Amino acid sequence: MNDDIKNFVHLFIDLPDHLISIFEGIVTFIELEPNEIFTKKDEYPNDFFIIKTGIMRSYLLNEKGTETTRAFFISGDISGSSSAMMQKIPSDVNYQALTKVTGYKGDFNKLIELTLKHKEFSLFYIKTLERAYLKAENLLLNISTLTSTERYLALKEKIPNVDNLITQRHIASYLNISPVQLSRIKKKLNNL
Repeated sequence: MNDDIKNFVHLFIDLPDHLISIFEGIVTFIELEPNEIFTKKDEYPNDFFIIKTGIMRSYLLNEKGTETTRAFFISGDISGSSSAMMQKIPSDVNYQALTKVTGYKGDFNKLIELTLKHKEFSLFYIKTLERAYLKAENLLLNISTLTSTERYLALKEKIPNVDNLITQRHIASYLNISPVQLSRIKKKLNNL
C-alpha cells in the first residue's frame, strides 16, 4: 500500500486498507515540470491532481493575453478543474505547475463510480468538496477584506519561502497588483 495515498485519504476520512487499495487503482504517480500545463482552458478535463510536492496555480487568461492567478495549490491539496469535470463542460481555467510538481493524477469518472459502489467514497468525496468550498470561501473573504499587503503576508504564511519558489509576476497576479506594487510592499515590509 502506498503511504502517500493512505496519508492523503486520511486527511479527509479513515478508510480501511482494502478501500484505500481500490482508490490507488484510479490514481497514477506523475511529475510535472515547471510551467507544464495540467489542464488547459477549453479542454474537457477528466483528471484531478493530488499534490505531493511543489506548487501549482489556477489562472485565467483574458482576450488581451493577460494572466490572472486565481489560486495556488501546495502539498496535500487537490488541483484540477472540478466544476468542469462535475458539469462535463470545457474548463474555463488553466492549471499549471509553477515548480517541479510530484503527485497523483486521478480519474474523476472512476472516483464518481466508486462513490456509487461504496458509501465511504461518497463521504470522502463530500469531504474533499467541503475542503474546496472552504478554501474558495476563504479566498473570497480575503480578497474582499484584506489589503494587498495583508494578502501577501497571508500567502507567505501559507508558503513561507514563496518569494524564492515562484516568480514575482505570479505572486503579483495572485494579489491583483502589478509587480512594481509588489516590490513596494516588500520594500516597506523590509523597512519595518
